[in-house]
Parts: sequence; C-alpha cells; structure tokens
Amino acid sequence: MSSDAHLGGDMPDPLATVPTECYEILRHPRRLRLLEVLGCQQTRLPLSELTTALLDRTSTTDADGQARHELRISLVHNHLPRLEAYDIVDWDDDGVALVDEPPVHPADISILLDLCDSENAEMLLETLVEPVRMRLLSLLEADDGPVSLERLAAALSAPNGGPFDDAERAKIALHHSHLPAMADLGVVSYDPESKQVTRYEQVASIVQ
Repeated sequence: MSSDAHLGGDMPDPLATVPTECYEILRHPRRLRLLEVLGCQQTRLPLSELTTALLDRTSTTDADGQARHELRISLVHNHLPRLEAYDIVDWDDDGVALVDEPPVHPADISILLDLCDSENAEMLLETLVEPVRMRLLSLLEADDGPVSLERLAAALSAPNGGPFDDAERAKIALHHSHLPAMADLGVVSYDPESKQVTRYEQVASIVQ
C-alpha cells in the first residue's frame, strides 16, 4: 500500500531558501566545493590558499604545477566571476570570501555534495539541481513505497509554495519531462502506464 497520505506534510523543501535563478551556478562540482571551503574557513582566503584547499578536496594524487595552474585559471575566468555576479562571494586582490548574507549558503547546498563523488557527477548535478526535481526527490524520500503521479502533482501545485499553478500542468510536466529525465539517470523508477513513481535507495542521502 502506498504511503501517499504522508506526501507533502511539513517537511522543508531542499534548497528552499535558494533563489531559483541561483540554481545554474550550483550545477558544477567545483563551485560546490568552493562554497564548501569558504563556508568551513569562514574568513577571506587568498586565491592561492583557496586553490590549495580545492586541490586537497578533489585530487586523488599529489597535484603538480600544471594542475594547480589550470585550477587557478578556471577559478579566475569562470567560477569566481559567476559566483560574484550572483552576489554569493566577494572577490578582490586580498582574496575570496562569502558575502555576509549570501543567497546560497554552504549549509543549503550540503545535500548536493554527495553527488560530486559520483562518476557522472556533472550530469547528475545538471539534471537534478532544478527546483521541481529537488522537490520531487524530497517528496519521494518521505515515502517508503511507490507514489502516484497524481499525488506528486497535487503536492507540487499546493498553494503553500508549489512550483506549479495547478495539478494538471504539474502532471503533464512530470510525465513528459521531469520523471523521464530522472529515470534515465537511475534516480527514480517511473512506470508511464500505471503512473507510479519510486525512488531508488541509493539516492536517499541526496535529500537527507
């Protein structure tokens, strides 16, 4: 018997405090690690120290000078400008720090860091770091058995902050877009005939 009755409830949405426009910058493992480093240090880090900390977290072997140079270039020309553009970090000649009240805080994105350890990390992040799909994972985590498409659509169109205006639009979007994409990654199982959805056990930690 499905536990649809528990769907929704008072459980907070994953990334509930993160503005939707900021999701784009959370789809890259290096940016997540960068925010993690700054959150742990809680101080302004010179670019050289930030580079070292990121290498320590992501490299399985001793990084050579070339790896360090390439990482520094990617920070300066890609990741830091994007994070600064969204007012998440403050970056100047003295180093890099989180702004006082960032729209994306490391505590909010901690649920995504497990994905960075997967072989297909970038594909997982690109597919799952999206308001509807993160909410779906959260809803499915609250239930032990299959959940009907109808119940998911109702929860995602609830007046207390659901991402859809009405349940019918939610059902169409879930059936044709979100659930097939998540099923292709092996995150959920979706039967389009019975319209039942089940999440796989190995992804439970993503939303805990």
